[in-house]
Amino acid sequence: MIVVGSGGGGLAAAATAAEAGASVLVVEAAAGIGGATALSGGSFMAAGTPAQAEAGFPDDTVDEFFDHYLTFNRWQADPGVARRFCEQATPTMAWLTGLGVEFRRENLYRAGRERVPRSHRPTGGGLAIVEALHRACRAGGVEFAFGNRVDGLIVSDGRVAGVRARGEELTAHAVVIATGGFGSNPALVAEHFPDAGRGGGEPWSPEPATCVGDGLRLGTSAGAAAAGRNRGELLLSTGFARDLEPFVPSWLVYVTPDGRRFVNEGAPYTVITPTLLSQADWCWAILDETARRSATAPVDARWGMGSWIGDVLLGQARDGRVMTAGTVAGLAAATQMPPVTLAATVDRYNADCRAGTDTRFGKDPGSMKPIATPPFYAVRLRPLVVAVTGYGLVIDADGRVLRETDGEPVPGLFAAGEVTGNVIGAQYLGGGNAIGSALIFGRVAGRAAADQAALITGGVR
Repeated sequence: MIVVGSGGGGLAAAATAAEAGASVLVVEAAAGIGGATALSGGSFMAAGTPAQAEAGFPDDTVDEFFDHYLTFNRWQADPGVARRFCEQATPTMAWLTGLGVEFRRENLYRAGRERVPRSHRPTGGGLAIVEALHRACRAGGVEFAFGNRVDGLIVSDGRVAGVRARGEELTAHAVVIATGGFGSNPALVAEHFPDAGRGGGEPWSPEPATCVGDGLRLGTSAGAAAAGRNRGELLLSTGFARDLEPFVPSWLVYVTPDGRRFVNEGAPYTVITPTLLSQADWCWAILDETARRSATAPVDARWGMGSWIGDVLLGQARDGRVMTAGTVAGLAAATQMPPVTLAATVDRYNADCRAGTDTRFGKDPGSMKPIATPPFYAVRLRPLVVAVTGYGLVIDADGRVLRETDGEPVPGLFAAGEVTGNVIGAQYLGGGNAIGSALIFGRVAGRAAADQAALITGGVR
């Protein structure tokens, strides 16, 4: 069998298939392994894990995880696929642990408001997962062909029977597409993730340059269905630099262009962006001089707070990229927000700060700083960072790619990871949703593809 792509999903598929006795070739457009997984924190969502038990949460279940998956998505998720995700998460995590990936209890956290923490950050991040999977692939005899972008699929008698790359045809009994998303393809982002760039600015992605939608093109050329428009993980950005900043200071105050707060600023990033986009195309983050002076870089700056450092904000204000004024009325004029509305918003927030309770959105009082000391600042935030793309090939619970015409499997074709379009639902769950999808369905697809190859060959692999 052939696996197209060597990120987390592709490596999981290849290692699993090799364990099952299949002969596996991984074809990769880049010069080496890793894909987006190697650049990530590697968080993995699962229920009923040893790390949870050690941390004092021994009673989490697959059923509760599944209920949360559907409820958080307002049931706008594929139930059968979501169920398989939840069922296979802990076994996949155990498999990774057996390969040498360490999930410590102190790195367990809540991605949102789930009852118990389910997001497990591995020691060493996503790179540690990639390295462990690569070792497993080498031990299983998996071969790699780097610098080979797949141009097309070979289809024979209605069955996918291999790939074309660099003018060569490589035949196989099954093909697994695991090419990642299309965050580095501006045309596809504009077509399938139009929320990116709302309010102006050029969207960008931290994904590798090779993530341009190859798998989407390959699958649909073979008649595959695609779904998930405008789904994924989209982060707000100041636009100061191309920094990934999912965790911004919760003491900021977010207001829409009409001067009204719209969210608990301490909410997960997976909630803030869709909440904003339900009301406006962009927002302002406002703060006062006391907050600016006290804004320093975090101790662990892996994910960056580069925009929210006092000297950075002052420099951007001097360059005109941060609006500033000596009064709230002046800030309203500089930002073209309604002065009466903004003043009322600030007055109410300051009163809540004095009272020690956020009467509007319930933000943690420890994160509340009044907007009281001039000068005042306003930073424009826009949905510019395409962290995960959610549009892709439709699969079933066994990782088989389904046809557009009748919803039946495309014979010989499987997919896993960000190239799929019906694992992540309408609402991104948070840390571990995308990496979990890649690894869980990489393993599912690798096993199913190996089984199919064995059927074709009569058990000879």
